[in-house]
Amino acid sequence: MPLNRDVLTTPHRWPIRVATTVIATAIVMLVLAGAAGGAWLMLRSAVHSTIDTLNRNRAAEVAGQLATRGPQASLEIVAEPLAGVDMVRIITPDETILAGQVMHGLENVPVLTSPAAGELVRHRFRAPNGDDVRVTSVGVDVRGTTFVVQVGAGTVRYDSLLDTGAILFLSFVPVAGLATAVFVHYAMGRVLRPVEAIRSRVAEISASGHGERVPVPEAEDEIARLAQTMNAMLARLDSARTAQVAFIGDASHELRSPLSTLSTMLELSSTSGTPVDVETVDELLLPEVARMRSMVEDLLLLAKNDEYGMPLRRDDVDLDDIVLSEGTRARGLGTAAGAGLQVAVSVEPARLCGDPDALQRVVRNLVDNARRHARERMSLGLTVDRSVAGSPRAVIVVDDDGDGVPADQRHSVFDRFARLDADRARGKGGSGLGLAIVAEITRSHGGSVRVEDAPDGGARFVVELPVEELGEFGD
Repeated sequence: MPLNRDVLTTPHRWPIRVATTVIATAIVMLVLAGAAGGAWLMLRSAVHSTIDTLNRNRAAEVAGQLATRGPQASLEIVAEPLAGVDMVRIITPDETILAGQVMHGLENVPVLTSPAAGELVRHRFRAPNGDDVRVTSVGVDVRGTTFVVQVGAGTVRYDSLLDTGAILFLSFVPVAGLATAVFVHYAMGRVLRPVEAIRSRVAEISASGHGERVPVPEAEDEIARLAQTMNAMLARLDSARTAQVAFIGDASHELRSPLSTLSTMLELSSTSGTPVDVETVDELLLPEVARMRSMVEDLLLLAKNDEYGMPLRRDDVDLDDIVLSEGTRARGLGTAAGAGLQVAVSVEPARLCGDPDALQRVVRNLVDNARRHARERMSLGLTVDRSVAGSPRAVIVVDDDGDGVPADQRHSVFDRFARLDADRARGKGGSGLGLAIVAEITRSHGGSVRVEDAPDGGARFVVELPVEELGEFGD
């Protein structure tokens, strides 16, 4: 894949593979170079320490022989093999060289400061030939006279070997860096290959694609978890898109019926030249307009809730007053089929903090739903559950004696435009949004809603709300 030149010249925009290779190679080379420098310094210090040790031992040996055999044996003493040192000499108190043996260009080493008897002094200086020289001087008391034994050795031949080794080791650094770069580049390519496969697959997935997923690597690592997370996200997007399409289709279907009725009546009036009579307006057109207006308001409420959260205010609400008023309203309306409806109401005092209009809408939607499906009777109940210490909850129960809700559909009944069957749909005036609004308002107040079997065989809707002061809600 070709790379943009600006990307390559800007380190923070490098591809991961390139950046990792460069960083790993640089680290390896720096570590090796630092290790080489540190090893060279440690080895050089060890070599110089060894030279000082040899000098000290040789000086002590010569000093011992001088003290035992006397100055007259000086020539014989220094004539012995040097054994690792380059200079041995015996110096009189007047700083005259009494006897000595010198090698490797140390002939011109000057007489150094003489230590006292029994004292050891180390010297380090550069000889006239440019060699670094390390000298150990030992004072020797010979029959009351202090002589000095000086033993020295040049370091140039050792340092040259160390320098050659350091050069050879440093020359290995770029080779190791190149090997590291090749290995890391190849390894990162293998590691990132699944990521590239995921990226390519995501680029191929279109907005209209259904069920398309990214490949999941066999290894159970972070990349596999990334692929699994992306597949879960794609599944959620699929689900959301399916729900959105269904929502738009259901909304269009619901709005088309009243619009068709209005359009037909207006076209009929226009083509026939006969104005629409008041009875048709009251019995047909206005109910359709009211139904369409209610549906649009419900859609707008749900859309605002999806984007901003349910708009609620906080007031003290007497929930029992709301239940009583909705029960009275239900008695006056009867069933959806027009028959009289027996409505039983039972309440306990319950006060909570919430939005009174929204809570009234919850009860009204549940009552209207029960009216649509009730045959002869329905009931409303409000109790306060104090079984959990410190968490009393208001429980609203709405029962009808209709057909009930099948167990496998009790969760989806709160979806938007939910339809259980043809009978529980348009014929009884429902838009499919009332229970969805109940669920959203209840959730925004920190409560819950569920559906069960009623004692009379119909449906029982149960709403639970906290009756103490609520926390933040409306999110």
